[in-house]
Amino acid sequence: MNDDNNQMPQFTPPPSHGRSDTDVMSTKDWVITYLIMMIPCVGIIMSFVWAFSGSGNLNRRNYCRAFLIIIAIIIVLYLLLILIFGAAMFSLVGLNSW
Repeated sequence: MNDDNNQMPQFTPPPSHGRSDTDVMSTKDWVITYLIMMIPCVGIIMSFVWAFSGSGNLNRRNYCRAFLIIIAIIIVLYLLLILIFGAAMFSLVGLNSW
């Protein structure tokens, strides 16, 4: 009997062009990432793109996810402070007008 007919073909991954998703980012890559993130609107948009895209470096993806989580926490804290101090100011103004 010939066992070659019963074997499944072996899967070979396609050759990667450039670097893989798990390679360590160089200092130059991090500097470029930070420079792009410093641009006001572009930085937020690119953070979402890098955080939720299926491709790209895993280090950058995790960094952008953590960045977006921290930004969301800061926005929630700011909104709470605005509501608390706004209510306090409104109540002070309301008491003095009577």
